[in-house]
Amino acid sequence: MEWGKPEILWALIALIIPVLIHLLHLRRYKEVAFSNVAFLADVHKETKSRHRLKNLLVLLLRLIAFGAIVCAFADPFIPLNPDGSANHYPTNTVGIYIDNSPSMLAHGEDGELLQIAKSRATEIINEYSETDKFNVITNNFEGEFYRNLTKEESLEKIASIKPKPFARDINTIVRRVGDNTVEALNSNRIFYILSDLQKTTHKLSESFSPDTNVSIHFIPCLANDRPNIWIDSAWFSSPIATSHKPANLNLRIKHNALTEVQGLSMRLLVDGKRKAVGTFNLSPGLTTDTVLRFSFEEAGFYNATIEIDDSPITFDDEYNLGFEVVEKIRVLQLTDNVHSATAMDISRVFNSDIGSAQVESRTNLPDEAAIVNYDMIITNGLANPSSGLISSLRRFAEGGGTVLIIPDSSSFNSRSIKLIETFGFGTDYTWIHHEKPKSITSLNFSHPLFKGVFSSTPKKMDFPKSNQMISRRKNPVEENIGTMWGEESFLSRMKIQKGQAYLFGCPITKESGNFTSHALFIPILLRMSETSRMSEVKAITLGTDESMSISNDISSSTSIRVISTDSTSSIIPESRTVNGTTALMLGAGLQTTGSYHVVIDDEIAVAFGVNASRLESEPSAWDVPTFRDQLAKFNWSRADIIEVNQSNISSVIKNIETGYHIWWYLVCVVILALTGETILQQRWKTTS
Repeated sequence: MEWGKPEILWALIALIIPVLIHLLHLRRYKEVAFSNVAFLADVHKETKSRHRLKNLLVLLLRLIAFGAIVCAFADPFIPLNPDGSANHYPTNTVGIYIDNSPSMLAHGEDGELLQIAKSRATEIINEYSETDKFNVITNNFEGEFYRNLTKEESLEKIASIKPKPFARDINTIVRRVGDNTVEALNSNRIFYILSDLQKTTHKLSESFSPDTNVSIHFIPCLANDRPNIWIDSAWFSSPIATSHKPANLNLRIKHNALTEVQGLSMRLLVDGKRKAVGTFNLSPGLTTDTVLRFSFEEAGFYNATIEIDDSPITFDDEYNLGFEVVEKIRVLQLTDNVHSATAMDISRVFNSDIGSAQVESRTNLPDEAAIVNYDMIITNGLANPSSGLISSLRRFAEGGGTVLIIPDSSSFNSRSIKLIETFGFGTDYTWIHHEKPKSITSLNFSHPLFKGVFSSTPKKMDFPKSNQMISRRKNPVEENIGTMWGEESFLSRMKIQKGQAYLFGCPITKESGNFTSHALFIPILLRMSETSRMSEVKAITLGTDESMSISNDISSSTSIRVISTDSTSSIIPESRTVNGTTALMLGAGLQTTGSYHVVIDDEIAVAFGVNASRLESEPSAWDVPTFRDQLAKFNWSRADIIEVNQSNISSVIKNIETGYHIWWYLVCVVILALTGETILQQRWKTTS
């Protein structure tokens, strides 16, 4: 307990005055002669002791009454900081976080949660003085929210807060407020958090501890229970998007349904036109994966929106995305001799697929900016690939491209071995020769590479032959697509981050075998090119994805803009180009969901979608006792939860600011003491 006006306690010295008066005015008994004194001796003793007791009790009650009055004027209070400490400074720096994420549009017992939070925030600010400083934070994280505000500015800022499609976790919020108020020297730092305590955004972490110089008060605005269905993600399972080819757009739907639901509708709109419709079913506790099928149109950039129908939570019922349709698949062949027989055979394969692919043959690798424009790179018998070329090929595969390695038939050297090792195709390479070409023994026709090649799985087939093969120690994680004699691999695949790499286990020259003239040669190469890149979905999440990579080499003089398709939003992003890939730093510029274009020098370079975070799509929230246990578990010693309503919030905040005042208890003590004295005086006369 502490005192608001401790100097008044000096008045307690005056308690000595009634004690002195009592001592100086003790009633003196007058002796009177009486004939039979012995008979009255006991009565005399009893009366004298009773009067002494009465005077002492009256003195005690008066001292209690006077002392309680003095203490009441000294304004005693109990500090209400979470750890029991007091506010030591005359001024306050007050941080207020108002959760304006989509979940705050839900309704509780007193109405919409965001309006409740704004109303309570206004009451909080009104309880502080004009000399205090304020910092109002929302999920927007805009620059204007980083500076301290006056009381009037804070009230205006709170009134202007609107819901935004951002969701932030509580650790990020508390860290941001701590950073904003760290320079508030000689000031009490107090932070109020007005949110709905959703579990997904209020996960405390052992890796983060709040600033112990900040008192944190959670003021929950809890919503009623409600169901929700949301589109979590979308991706293409079809090969690279080429004109007029079929497309399979997969989507994952999550929910918190407690019963099975069937026949819910979904729609796909491409550039505002409906392209596919479908239905999906829900089973409790399980996600739903489904497919929307349509056909790619002419080459170009397209924006798409997937829609479902659900209420009352609607912010996650749409998923925006962008994709590019190309006219042809771009293949690059690297070879020591572009006029060799094998190089010409490979070129003829892609030239035979009229309109779907185009191949370029070179003896050297183009620069990084040009590499990203290809979908597949074939290294055909490179005898001495350089370290720079090998590194560039690896980066190309990691970025989503496909690399096909056709080994040099002459011999292995350190550079050709490094090329194969770089893509993870095992170790200990040697060539094995046979006098006559021998047939490969099997192909895995169930592998996705052969999807659509055969109308039915071949039972008997004349396989290609070769008199050379690579013997090596295989990587346990590589995929074996075909096997040669001696159980060595004819064709293997390795997943390389976003891309992939293939390795032929034998040369393809006519001197070593008949693969280039075999019926399987064309479909294998074409399927490799068709699956060289999956049709890419371009989509980002507000508040999570601060940047986006595009395969364009941007110079300092290039004009870049990010524009919404309805022209209502436009930003100029910062750009950083490394190895032919440009990162666009979007920052806090994007504030709304929807469909967007990246425009470079007045031409559309990328189409993409912007979506609200699904972090709050799961609506379950902490109850107050459980979250209080979480605060204790993760050692948030200066944090507490305050349950308020509109009628008592002012008094609760006042107690937080100055402590829990108990002067009125002392007034009650004064009344009880005076009442006790009155009763004592009257009862004593009656019984005397």
